[in-house]
Parts: sequence; C-alpha cells; structure tokens
Amino acid sequence: MNKIIEIIKKNVSNLKGLNSCQIKKIEQFYNVQLPKEYKIFLSEMGYDAGDFMRGEDCFYDRIFELREYATDLLEEDGSDFKLEQEHYVFYSHQGYIFAFFDTSKDNSEIYYYTEGDMHPTIKYSNFESFLKDYYENMQNDGDFS
Repeated sequence: MNKIIEIIKKNVSNLKGLNSCQIKKIEQFYNVQLPKEYKIFLSEMGYDAGDFMRGEDCFYDRIFELREYATDLLEEDGSDFKLEQEHYVFYSHQGYIFAFFDTSKDNSEIYYYTEGDMHPTIKYSNFESFLKDYYENMQNDGDFS
C-alpha cells in the first residue's frame, strides 16, 4: 500500500489527509473498524487529493452520505441486494456506481455496483489494487505527466 501512496504523492500535489480524530469519527458514525490500508489512504489524502480522483465522491466531505446514496440506488433499481452493517461504501461515481468493502474481513475484496446490474460484483482483490488501478487509468488517460 505504501508504494502506490508514494507514487501518487510524487505525481500529485495538494494532497490533504485526515487526522486520527476524523478517521475515528467515520468509524463511530458507521459503527465499523476500518481496515489498515484504507486508513492509510484517509490519512494521506482522505480530505483532498488534488487532481487525483477529482470529482469522485470518496473524500471526507461526502463520506457520511455515501451509504445513503448507495442504498437509494439499490432501491431505485429494485435490487434485492441489501448492504449489511459491515459493508462500508467508500466510493461513488456520478450517482450510478458505488464501491464498498466488508469491514469484517482484513484486506477485503472491493465490490462494485453499477446501476441496472441488480447485484454487486467483486472488481478488485483489495483496496490497494483499486487505488493502483485508478491511478494507472488516470495516468494512461494523460492526467499525469
């Protein structure tokens, strides 16, 4: 996890992380224990990540709303899938995709739900692979030099 964080830090300016009190507030709000690798992400860039992930709902200003967004999308789709207490929604893209992991597992797989799919699927083996893939896609799109 530290390797991809260092690569991002080297290529992206204006990263701003969360302090331990802010991370604890998230855990208390959702009544979960967040995994170590996700806490590293939060502590390094959980408040703002400059151009990295710009426009995505995954930072502190939206974290407390993401589960509600996801639940609304599932209901609008008529999906019979329900988020469990241990499912932590950490990412939403323009209201039609969300991603979550299972906080009851160490280094959980990353599940994606896309509007119309009816059920989430495993897209990444862990949070680090999600972050690495996101960075590489931005780099391939020419968002970084």
